[in-house]
Amino acid sequence: LDIQSGTEIVGDDPVDFLVISRGSQILARGTQNAPITFTAADDILGNIANPTTTQGLWGGLVINGNAPINDCPEGQVGGTEGCTKEGEANSGTFGGAIADDNSGRLNYVVVKFAGSNVDPENQLNGIAFQGVGSATEVDFVQVHNNLDDGIEFFGGTVNAKHVVLTGNADDSLDWTDGWQGRIQYLVIDQAADQGDNGIEADNREGNEGALPRSLPKIANMTITGNPAERGIRLRRGTGLELYNSVVSGNADCIQVSGDSLNQLGT
Repeated sequence: LDIQSGTEIVGDDPVDFLVISRGSQILARGTQNAPITFTAADDILGNIANPTTTQGLWGGLVINGNAPINDCPEGQVGGTEGCTKEGEANSGTFGGAIADDNSGRLNYVVVKFAGSNVDPENQLNGIAFQGVGSATEVDFVQVHNNLDDGIEFFGGTVNAKHVVLTGNADDSLDWTDGWQGRIQYLVIDQAADQGDNGIEADNREGNEGALPRSLPKIANMTITGNPAERGIRLRRGTGLELYNSVVSGNADCIQVSGDSLNQLGT
């Protein structure tokens, strides 16, 4: 899917979402002066009464890849070709053994007014990177006013730079299933009266020591948080290497629990 700079892609309702399947690529090559925007029909038509608080008008963007994950079918080993998973809300199969898999490019991309709570166990994020590999390029991306998480990484090895997450209703950044990528230059700005954790991070629910273990690196991050919530929540076995970062405004700067406590200082 090759998208020209300046393009606006529109969803009509909360069940509309765009899925890039394993083996396919999205080439969203926006520019600073002509970004690519994924948004709701009501936004384009000028029907949003309060753009500051509006969320959940369409589904979001899902990218599936062949990179390693740790949530496998019974009998399969994490990080191998047979370790695959079905995404939330029937968003496609992801996972595999190709760490440098290439799902394309996201350059100067804005996703806004998206997100959908399909049911308590299935939500659509602004952007879901599901088993996406390290050859995928993600640079200058914003998710604004998403009803669920801003960005969630489900395993994989994809890296990102210049990421901005604003006004999202649940966690601004989330990861699970063995994500081992990197983010450099990350801004999280939560609304004062909503939003859960600035970051909520897991390795694997039900098997906190599953391999490959979630162990991303984040550098040059600023969180301006909801005063009733946590800035960073590490749990269920995830590790994190964090550099040159500031968290302000949250009730708690960082909370670590479960097997994640055993990853501190390693």
